[in-house]
Amino acid sequence: MNDDYEVLAQGFDQVDILDYDPTIWSPEEIVERDPESYGIEDPADSEVSEEIVEKVEEAKRSAEESGAEFYNGPLVRVRDFEVDNGILGLKLQNTNYFSHSGTRERPELRKENRADPLSVGALLTTSDGRTVLGEKSGLVEYEEGEYQLPGAGFVEEIEGSLDSEPEDSIYRELNEEVNLNSEDLESIEPEALIGAVHRQPMLVYNAETGLESEEVAERWRWIDEADREFSELI
Repeated sequence: MNDDYEVLAQGFDQVDILDYDPTIWSPEEIVERDPESYGIEDPADSEVSEEIVEKVEEAKRSAEESGAEFYNGPLVRVRDFEVDNGILGLKLQNTNYFSHSGTRERPELRKENRADPLSVGALLTTSDGRTVLGEKSGLVEYEEGEYQLPGAGFVEEIEGSLDSEPEDSIYRELNEEVNLNSEDLESIEPEALIGAVHRQPMLVYNAETGLESEEVAERWRWIDEADREFSELI
């Protein structure tokens, strides 16, 4: 693991949501949802709010020029976490993608001034002992050409329900990115919470498939090329 990552928590085999706050952490200018239904919590520093809005406008222009998708999707922010008796307890809050894009390249910001949306990723092992990685395609808005874990994606807004689990996002992302279904996975277990690039916390799962590596690659090739989030699978 390189300097872009920091292990935040290990030694757990279960993930629970201890608290969920539907209030949206975001500058009001980029919420794009009814504040009466959610409520808004601005970053603690008003200058950070202004800078987020500026960065979002810059990113919008860049996305329009390149044709990449850039929209303000609902995300879930990690307010805090703890590990107790083998259980990772998460305290979550709503945020959005624009707030993340405005803070992700500023790791010097204090916690109260960062979006810190929760993401997931899978250490996917095939039946012939290979670990799968994917190269980000031009479909993604950020870091095209870099390699990442399959199943890497954000945990989306829970909308008031504490029944939703981050594990649900792993199944969704593995299906979207590699074309694997739940029946293709023999096991999926939480492994660690890491501080990924730009302070984005990632909940990493160990996932095993009964398919061999070439079969996984073939499943990925079934995805229409225009819809592939990976340009290459290795």
